[in-house]
Amino acid sequence: MTNSKINSLILPLLFAILLSIASKLTIGNTLDQIFYTILTPVHLPISFLRHNIETQTTFIKSLPRLRQQNKDLTTQNSYLLSENEQLKQLLFDSKVVDTISDFKSILPVRLIGSIGNNSVSSSLPLDKVKIGQPLISGKTLLGTVSAIKGSVIDIIPLDNDRFQTLPVHTSSNQKGQFKHQNNTPQITGISSLSPIAIGDYVFTEPGELIPGNLVIGKIQKIISDQQEPLQKAQIKLESSLEENPSGLVIILEP
Repeated sequence: MTNSKINSLILPLLFAILLSIASKLTIGNTLDQIFYTILTPVHLPISFLRHNIETQTTFIKSLPRLRQQNKDLTTQNSYLLSENEQLKQLLFDSKVVDTISDFKSILPVRLIGSIGNNSVSSSLPLDKVKIGQPLISGKTLLGTVSAIKGSVIDIIPLDNDRFQTLPVHTSSNQKGQFKHQNNTPQITGISSLSPIAIGDYVFTEPGELIPGNLVIGKIQKIISDQQEPLQKAQIKLESSLEENPSGLVIILEP
């Protein structure tokens, strides 16, 4: 009875000793290396695939938030672009006011809409704009204010039959009237005792709203009969709004 109990205890003990010895043998290490070599090529792709799937899943989940952020950034960017453009125009207009000292007060403006629209606007206040004030580029007269509609100023250009009659003189100091009639800019009312000279320039006479010596254009040809007591001649305008001139200003005070 005693021998059988001892035998039953010895066998497990021997098995444990053998396992301990086997784990310290080279063959044990060799088996571990074999298993590692076999399993690594399988484990690495699975690990990479799992990481890749997790990354893509995180990105997909964040798409709605990214879209909203992109919309917010686009909106903010449009505000910044608009404010920057307004600041640039305001700075430019302020510099124009400071640099042009020939007149008491001016308002820098720019054409709006399509060419031929004959409307201008400004980044500065329009409270001093009046009907009849001249629009100029440099020292060339282009038209006069016809209406103020909110932030838009309508202009009657010189090359329009609705333009008002204007007192003018030539570079030979002949006095007359400028008007645009039948699609023709012309100077009229010059006495036949003082013959018109082709090539003379035509300038404005000083008035309440329009200063003197603004350039209108150059006499191109005489269109009156020789026997008429008052002469008239066709004028080639120096410039027009259709030519989209730069540096446009309205003279608020001559």
